[in-house]
Amino acid sequence: MMELFLVKTNYMLQIPTESITWSGQRYSAARKVEANILYKHVGYDILSEIQEGNTVLFKWKGTELFRGTIFNRNITKSGKLMFTAYDMLQYLLLNKDVYVFSKKRADQILLQMCKDFQIPYAEIVNTKYTINSLVFDSETSLYDMVLKALIETEKQTKKKYRVYSRLGKIYLQEWPNPTSQWVLETGVNIEDFTYSTSIEEVATRVKLESGEDRKTTKVVVSDQDGIKRYGVLQYYEKVTDNLNKAQLTQRANNLLSKKKSPKKRLSIDGLGITELTSGMPVYVYIPDAKLRGTYFIDSDTHTFTGNVHKMSLDLITSNDLPEEVTT
Repeated sequence: MMELFLVKTNYMLQIPTESITWSGQRYSAARKVEANILYKHVGYDILSEIQEGNTVLFKWKGTELFRGTIFNRNITKSGKLMFTAYDMLQYLLLNKDVYVFSKKRADQILLQMCKDFQIPYAEIVNTKYTINSLVFDSETSLYDMVLKALIETEKQTKKKYRVYSRLGKIYLQEWPNPTSQWVLETGVNIEDFTYSTSIEEVATRVKLESGEDRKTTKVVVSDQDGIKRYGVLQYYEKVTDNLNKAQLTQRANNLLSKKKSPKKRLSIDGLGITELTSGMPVYVYIPDAKLRGTYFIDSDTHTFTGNVHKMSLDLITSNDLPEEVTT
C-alpha cells in the first residue's frame, strides 16, 4: 500500500493519491517523485496545503522510499493536482558557483559546499585521495564539482563513491558491494525486454598527456586484440593534474580496461522491487537472448497505483563513473 505524507512542523498530513512515479538515474543527481492527486475528491482544501517548498514523504508497505521538496505543481480543470518533488541532491544540482580547490579530498569539497549552501548532511566518509587542484572558473553546478572530484579520485584509487540523499540529508559513501543480488528472469518478474550492443564508445588505444609546452609527458597504451578486431579507436585526454609518467600510465591503463569492451544495454519492464534503484547490481537470466549474468541499473522508474507496483529498468554491464564532467 502506498502512502504519501505532507510533512509540517508539528504534524504529518496524509495525501490521498491516485498514482506515484519514483525514479532516478546514476550520476544525474536527484531522485524524484511525481504524484497524481484527484483534489476535488478530498475533504479539505488540499490546494492550499500542498505548496512549492513543502516537504513530502513517500512510503510503500510501511517503508520510507523518498523524502524531498516539492518544486512544481500542475492543476487541471478535470480535478487533478500533479506535483514533482526532488530529494536533497536537487540543491547540489540547481546551485551554481565558481570555486578553486587546492589539495582537497572529494569529501572535503562536498562538506564545504553543503556548509556554504546550508544543505543538510549526515555521513560523509573520507575518500582518502588528495586532489592537487580543481578549478571551476565558470559557473558550474555543485553536483558537477563533486562528481568531477569523485572521477579524479576513482581514476587514481579505483574506488567508487556515491553521493545520495536519505531521510532528507546528503550522504557520501563508497559504492556498496552486495553479497547477494536480486534475480530478474523472463516468465517470473520480467514482462518485456530490449537488448542492444555497440562499439561506438570502445577505445582500443588510450593516449594521455600531462603538462605544458616543453614539459609535457605523454603516454600511449593499446589493446592489441581489440585493434585486430575493431581497428584503432583512440581515446585522448589532456590531463589537468601534474602527473609523472608512472601515474599517467596507471591512469591510462585504468581507462583502457574500462573502455575496451563493447557497450551492452538492456531495458526491462517487470514487477516492481523497491530495492532496485540506479547503481545497484542485479542478476539477469533471459534464455531467449542468451543473457545470463550481473548487470547494473543505470536508470529506474517505479510506478505505484493502488496496491500494484511496476518498474522499468535500463541496465548496463558496469557501474563506471563518467569519464569527464563538462563544466
